[in-house]
Amino acid sequence: MMTYCSGRCKQYRAIRPTQIGRYASGQKRCNFCEIFVKYEGSICPCCKRKLRCLPRSRKDKESYQSQILRQNNYY
Repeated sequence: MMTYCSGRCKQYRAIRPTQIGRYASGQKRCNFCEIFVKYEGSICPCCKRKLRCLPRSRKDKESYQSQILRQNNYY
């Protein structure tokens, strides 16, 4: 099955947060459409591929963990 970007993902496009990272704020990335989306599901609404919910690099993973811990301590 061929997948392609139909452009529906643009209505879910996420704006970069200023105080916290993208993944810590709940944004997800579609590698196929190459954008960050603010979407509740785990499948891209446009191309039906799996969304990435966590950073890939070790440095970014450590940063993500510290942001989540900091965020949880405030509540």
